[in-house]
Parts: sequence; C-alpha cells; structure tokens
Amino acid sequence: MTNIIVEHYEKPNMGEAILAALKMKGIDVTRLKPENLYALDQFHTRGIVGTKEQANLVKPNETMHILDIGCGVGGSARYLAWNYGCRVTGIDITKSFIETAKLLTKKCSLDHVIDFEEGDATDLRFDNDKFDVIWCQNVSMNIEKKDLFYKEISRTLKPDGRFASSEYALGHGGSPYYPLPWARRRQESFLISQEDMRLYTEGNGLEIIEWVDKSKQVLAIAPRALKNLEDDEAGLKLVAGEDIASRMSNSTKSMIDGHIENIMMVAKKQR
Repeated sequence: MTNIIVEHYEKPNMGEAILAALKMKGIDVTRLKPENLYALDQFHTRGIVGTKEQANLVKPNETMHILDIGCGVGGSARYLAWNYGCRVTGIDITKSFIETAKLLTKKCSLDHVIDFEEGDATDLRFDNDKFDVIWCQNVSMNIEKKDLFYKEISRTLKPDGRFASSEYALGHGGSPYYPLPWARRRQESFLISQEDMRLYTEGNGLEIIEWVDKSKQVLAIAPRALKNLEDDEAGLKLVAGEDIASRMSNSTKSMIDGHIENIMMVAKKQR
C-alpha cells in the first residue's frame, strides 16, 4: 500500500521548480526565510494558520527535539526551528519531498538544527523515549496500519512528552468525494472516525489533553484559500500538483455534506 501513497505524492524535480518560481517572483533564493515559503510548504489544512495554532498548543522551546512525521517539504519543521529554536527531525515516505525539504532548509540556513530522512511512520528507526514532541499534520489519512502508527508514536515519545496532531476524520455522511488532496482514489485513503481516533490514542498510553473540532474554521477560510491557490503560480501547486484546486474543492464539499471532519489534538504520554 505504501507504493500507492508514494505515487500519489511523488513529484520529481520539485525543488528546482520551486526555486525557479520564487526567482520569478523576485525572491532572492540565496537568502530564503521560512516565511518566503509559506504559500507552498504548508501542505495541510489551513496552512500556516493551522501550524501556528498547533504550535501554540504544545509551546515548543529550544530544549526540545521534535519529530515531524509526514513532514512533506519541511514547512512546519522550518517554522518550529525558526520561531522556537528547537531541534527538528522530519520523516516522510516520499523521496522527492525529503530531497526538496533538505534543499529548501539549506537555503534557509536551518540545516544545522533540522534533519530529514525517508521513513515509514509505522516502523520508526528511533530509540524508545527519544522525542519531546511528535508532530503530525494531515498524515494518518494515508496510513492503513493505525495500530502500528500509534504504537510507534507512543514508543518513541518521552514520558510526559506531547503528541500534537491535526487530521481529517471520517464523518457520519459516508465516503467523501474523490479525488481529494491526500487521495485521488478511494484505495489511497484510510479515514477513521473521531471516536476511533480517540480509541487508538488512548489505547496506546496517551492521555488526550486537547481535542478541538476545527471543521467550521476550515470551511470559513475555504473560498479564500482556493482563490489564493488559483492565483499563485509559486504556491501549493508546485508541491501538490496542478489539480490541487479541484481536489481541495472536493474536500470542502465533503466536509459540507458531513463526510469528513477536521480535528486538532494534543495528547500526553503517560508515565
């Protein structure tokens, strides 16, 4: 199943295309700052706004080591390191995402505090009790083996460490409309309900301390987000593909019709 997911996201020569598009906008790519990339590197619900809200819930600091699972091209990792001074390790199963994350992070002069590698969220290579925070944004929808996913999060998180996540959940209206930002076909998507998400979290030694349904906020910004996407040639299309606007429209329609919901949560690993 992993190969199907990789095929959905893989985009060769992504880094070079991004740098070329930024140059066309008059941005000096030899002196990039993380905010120069927000329009394209925040490939998750509500973009940089969602990233800032999630960070506010876990309050990172310079002593922390954060694992960003499903890091994409490194947008959230750069935001966390740049704004909070923490160390970040990012993993993703998509080779072109990791290559691009490394390139853009070096251009932002943050490669001394951030490292990236290809990795499987259900089989992490890290030691037990290693990370202060494990961070996910729009990841679990592509993971079939939920039991292994949550077990690995709990195993590699330090006692009292935080698991911070923003994810889509299956609503009560049945299957959503495809293609979607995370799946062009039904067999690429593994949505579960909020109730089941809670069961997996709590069943693996994680105590939920924040659980907020963000569906209304997602719908409120959807029209503006779609317009920005269509207008910006140096935006998310460079990472997500030329058809991302129609896939985002399907996501909005699916949410309006009750097929999907969006939650932001924080859980603490019990001692």
